[in-house]
Amino acid sequence: MVHITPETVENFKRMFKREYGVEYSDQEAWEATHNFIGFFDLLLKVDQRENPENYIDQKI
Repeated sequence: MVHITPETVENFKRMFKREYGVEYSDQEAWEATHNFIGFFDLLLKVDQRENPENYIDQKI
């Protein structure tokens, strides 16, 4: 799993405020960011397993 920086959390908070009018606390934004990145990390791993020909010499 990747390291989530404070800047990433702030960007997430700004994006959700601008796009959806939702204000998150720092803790809520960190958890949402962590879950969001984790979900896409899982999707990438599944795709790598299902389509290894698309990933030459890459390990995640």
